Amino acid sequence: MPVPVPGSSFRSPVTPTSLLLFDIDATLLLTGGAGMRAMARAARELFGERLTWDGIDPSGGLDPLLFSEAVARSRLELAEDAHSRFHEKYVEILEVELRQSRAGIRVLPGVRELLETLRSRPDVCLGVLTGNYSRGAALKLEAAGIDPRWFSIGVFGDEGATRAALVSVALERFEAAHGGSIARERVIIIGDTPRDVEAALAHGCRVLAVATGKHGIETLLAAGATAAVADLSDPAPLLGLLEGEGFSTGFREA
Repeated sequence: MPVPVPGSSFRSPVTPTSLLLFDIDATLLLTGGAGMRAMARAARELFGERLTWDGIDPSGGLDPLLFSEAVARSRLELAEDAHSRFHEKYVEILEVELRQSRAGIRVLPGVRELLETLRSRPDVCLGVLTGNYSRGAALKLEAAGIDPRWFSIGVFGDEGATRAALVSVALERFEAAHGGSIARERVIIIGDTPRDVEAALAHGCRVLAVATGKHGIETLLAAGATAAVADLSDPAPLLGLLEGEGFSTGFREA
């Protein structure tokens, strides 16, 4: 997945005025539980039955923190390289799980059509902001038939200690790619959990919440989402946010 590196000389030939950051799991696609099965298998192979995932809620979480939480709940003391070994094993097993579980992998309603529409707009920069490890994110997108190269910015669970920190990384990467900052109200995060909402609000960004995960529309609105929809089958709510009146033009040259 192409990711402009902060501080690099890369500059996009066209300056977008809006940045859209999509979550992956239960927002763009479903894997039928392949991710959590891969985590459980990786932990079992490396650490035996001592490490349990009981009580872990992966919804909106960051993969490294899910591992840390499981270790803490299991009251284990592991070697310093335990996480890196788990990371490698998880990605290896995830690839197998996704290949074996193709029947359970699907793109959510309206996603493919919406991405096609947005990709044709030079005023929009498409990105993913996800709790997945970077390699895991690419594997899931590819398994669902979504090309990771459609997203010019990618921010992943191993790049920040909190989901809000990932938003900071995304904003830095946008600035590095385009040579200027973007008005926060022109940054829209699309996700399915209150954690997505909280991360966006921490930076003054707007949120289109989708009730395609475990949280309903009322819960997402109560968390502070700008708008919430059942799914992305109707592009009008997101396109409406993009065209919202009273917002600045978005881009400010450095």
